[in-house]
Amino acid sequence: MHCIGLSIHHAAVEVREKLAIAEADWNMASQNICSDGRVEEAAVLSTCNRFEIYYAATDARLAAARITEYLAERSGLPVSDLRKNLFMLSGDDAVWHLMRVSGGLDSLIVGEGQILSQVRQCHLHAIEEDGCGGKVLSRLLNGATAAGKRVRSETAISKGSVSISSAAVELSEMLCSDDLNIPFSEARLAVVGAGKMTRLLITHLASRGLERITIVNRSMARPEELAEQFPDIDIEIKLSEDLFDVIGRSDIVYTATSCEDYIVTEELLKENGMAGGRPLMLVDIAVPRN
Repeated sequence: MHCIGLSIHHAAVEVREKLAIAEADWNMASQNICSDGRVEEAAVLSTCNRFEIYYAATDARLAAARITEYLAERSGLPVSDLRKNLFMLSGDDAVWHLMRVSGGLDSLIVGEGQILSQVRQCHLHAIEEDGCGGKVLSRLLNGATAAGKRVRSETAISKGSVSISSAAVELSEMLCSDDLNIPFSEARLAVVGAGKMTRLLITHLASRGLERITIVNRSMARPEELAEQFPDIDIEIKLSEDLFDVIGRSDIVYTATSCEDYIVTEELLKENGMAGGRPLMLVDIAVPRN
């Protein structure tokens, strides 16, 4: 049992974002890693703060070489640069690391709950028909999920804990008066993207008395689902082509999409007539960065 990866503790966001993989593609990545037989079992865990590969192999040296090759191919970075950011663990060290991850001890915000569901999804993907998890990884990931649940039920680690989304809300609320010269309760808010991070954002904004927000997304389906989930909030839905119109009339914009390229840049703001005007707060919680 082994683990190779990088996280907020070892690698800059510039490196992490080059390796980020959408959950729908975790098994495809595992199949690629196992394609030449050097790695017998593999499972990918890719989140905003980490990219880790758990694997089993008869020859650990050959397996590590294969995974390093894969990471270099995917990121476009030289192996020499990658190795400066990677950690490699084997045996008990790899097991204990996964237990810490699942329990929320290795998170940017200690005790956050989202990582447990992500480890659970990693287990479920690994045991799917197109997954590459065998007896070793299935037992490991199942045990880590159970341990993460036990940590949260038998300790107070998650009491008062927050997520990246809630930290983003707290940060913008704290800086609003000084940076925008208006109280947070009066700020016009928008979120770009309509995934899990946006749902958590709206949950925390609602707890602060939020009544209106604009969601910008590539399609209508997910924002409409969010509007149904939060009936007490007036949610305006706009498509991506209206992005800069929405930014132009907002005070705070949170970006949380799965786009691999930047969607807001200084140049784009200038092109859309938003250079040197009133204050605007942009809070980016996406990896790769928006």
